[in-house]
Amino acid sequence: MNQRLLSLILLPLISVSSAAAQSKAWDILREIVLVPGVSGHEGPVSDFIQTRLPAGVKAGRDEMHNVWFTVGSGRPHILFVAHSDELGWTVDKVTPEGRVRVKPGGGILPQTVEARPVLIHTAKGAVPGIVSPRPGYDERPAQGEAPEAPFTAESFDIYLGVVTEAEARALGVAEGDTVTAKKTFTDFAPGLMATRAVDDRAGCAALLDAARRLGSGPVKGKTVTFAWDVQEETGLFGAAELAKTLKPDYVFAVDTFVSTDSPLESKRFGFLPVGQGAVVRAIDSSSITPKEEILKVLAIARKRGIPIQIGNSRGGNDGSVFLAGGAIDIPLSWPGSYAHSLIEKIDRRDLEALTDLILAIIAEWK
Repeated sequence: MNQRLLSLILLPLISVSSAAAQSKAWDILREIVLVPGVSGHEGPVSDFIQTRLPAGVKAGRDEMHNVWFTVGSGRPHILFVAHSDELGWTVDKVTPEGRVRVKPGGGILPQTVEARPVLIHTAKGAVPGIVSPRPGYDERPAQGEAPEAPFTAESFDIYLGVVTEAEARALGVAEGDTVTAKKTFTDFAPGLMATRAVDDRAGCAALLDAARRLGSGPVKGKTVTFAWDVQEETGLFGAAELAKTLKPDYVFAVDTFVSTDSPLESKRFGFLPVGQGAVVRAIDSSSITPKEEILKVLAIARKRGIPIQIGNSRGGNDGSVFLAGGAIDIPLSWPGSYAHSLIEKIDRRDLEALTDLILAIIAEWK
């Protein structure tokens, strides 16, 4: 093969590789995932986001703790939005025996937290506890026995190692405190990990990294808004508030694509392999992406050598609330396994491809 032809083939790959090498999205993710922010209580996450914005950026923040900033001018106006809240619980009451009863803050799968460690975020600091298991919780009912009642947030309590309400309150525990699973990183291999709250802290990290790499310099020929909204897991409430004032032409909601890339799930629906690139979501329960816009995203990705996949999923996305204002919703994602559990899995290559895709769209969207 002649040298000139070889260089033309390799140049896009070299450019993308260099961009990926500059990405800090993975490092940002491993920081932001540890910041507590149960839906409706996102203040600490919003603080984290604001401290990581590029110098010179003038960010807005409302009473709900939505954070956003806008650069450039003219049309089209494109919006990238990721949700900063996570699944968890809030303290409902403390029992006379010193146990903590909770209310759910989103759709975390209760069966995944039985007998697992949690943290209660109090005014005095984080208090560790354990979700009390049922006797024989890890055993199957014997043949002929009636199945046990479902294990729900309303049916479990949290053990703190104390035996009275006074002792629990002395630790600082009070009604309204938030509760999160105790997060640990399981690194399967370099660049492949599982932990709690990858949904949607990975989206937040991708936007922060893209904003950092874009900087505060001029964006020509278009208006670009980055937003980190709240209360997605409990009803898209933060996005709905932003939609009252932000009227983009296109909205790219950046959130998990819930993939069935796991051993026991059917591959007939929602299957996109982890590790094979960013995702443009064609259909979900809240929106249908126009074919023309999917093809535009694919063309940009392929021009830049960015690995990309197309998928259909259940669930909704924050971009759907902007449709009434005239926006076209084009959800972007990464393939994630074991969504809404304690072991949400993500591949670094997918996250960095997503960040590269965001920057490529900013550069080329018309």
